[in-house]
Amino acid sequence: MASKESAFLSYVHSFRGLAILIIVFGHAVAAATIGARGVFDESYLLVMISEVFYHDSTIYFAIISGLLFSSVLKPKGFKRFYVSKLKFIIVPYIFLTLIFTFLKIRFKSHEGFFENFGFYLSTTFRNLIYGKANFVMWYIPVLVFLYLVTPVLDWLQNKSNFTKGLFLLIVLMPLVISRIQMAHEYILKLETMLYFTGAYAFGMWLGSDINETLGKLKAYKFQILAIAILSTLSLFYLYNNQLDYFGKVSLKESLFYVQKLCFTVLILLVFKKFEYRQIKWLNVVARDSFAIYFLHGFILFSSLSLFKSVLLFNEIEPLNIISGTVLLLVYSVGLSLLTVYLSKKIFKRYSRFLVGA
Repeated sequence: MASKESAFLSYVHSFRGLAILIIVFGHAVAAATIGARGVFDESYLLVMISEVFYHDSTIYFAIISGLLFSSVLKPKGFKRFYVSKLKFIIVPYIFLTLIFTFLKIRFKSHEGFFENFGFYLSTTFRNLIYGKANFVMWYIPVLVFLYLVTPVLDWLQNKSNFTKGLFLLIVLMPLVISRIQMAHEYILKLETMLYFTGAYAFGMWLGSDINETLGKLKAYKFQILAIAILSTLSLFYLYNNQLDYFGKVSLKESLFYVQKLCFTVLILLVFKKFEYRQIKWLNVVARDSFAIYFLHGFILFSSLSLFKSVLLFNEIEPLNIISGTVLLLVYSVGLSLLTVYLSKKIFKRYSRFLVGA
């Protein structure tokens, strides 16, 4: 039984490592493009390609969270589930919000800080509620919402055939209820919460019996691959023709949801096939994935000036953006891991309360 559990954890763990790398890569492309061209333009081919494959990759994290709840955390009880999320997600979120808000305000002196301490506290509070201390923090209020509705979703998934039908509707809900961007504004949108609830519920369904479910899905791997390719080509069409909304439904967000669910199944099938031969360095990235998520956004955009010599070499465009993306990806992930290493050395087991790892 133990070997089965470790094997399960290994391939899901690898998926989590890949997911955070995809997220950082997408942000690295954005940072490199802004550094090189001064603007983030979705009609630019490199950006378009990145957006089609990267956008909504946070869905992977939502799926993994739901999957791990059903397969690993649920048997331990809701009390332990919530205590662990409070200690290792919410507490570091609060700590890093305090730090990032302080750095964003840029007080010019000690006196300035104490004279404006009330402003700092009120700004910090707003940043906590809306996830705005850094552009990647928007996902944490969404994740808190997912944690809060977990008992309801679990009840729906297991109570009766009728509630199971409602659970299925929740999984399908993101096809008609579109995510609204919240990364740069002080807003919380129910539509976005519901969008990621669908992905979280899909993860719960996968994790309820992961081996049996993946075994059944494996029989349809070519159909799933075909849907993934079709949704990806459709996204390129929408981007290239600047199309999106059909009434209140974002066609892009609907297609991204289908694409990411298909990619999730295909990636898990591949990793499971090699479950006893996982990539070791990917496991290191996965282990500190939440810390990387918390830290990489600040590192990326505060370090752009270090890569000016590459990014502003416009004569070789788009190689300057491609090279800058790779450098920023390696740099931001590497510095995030170094920060975690130093935090563990200095603060020992309390490091998880500070940086999430």
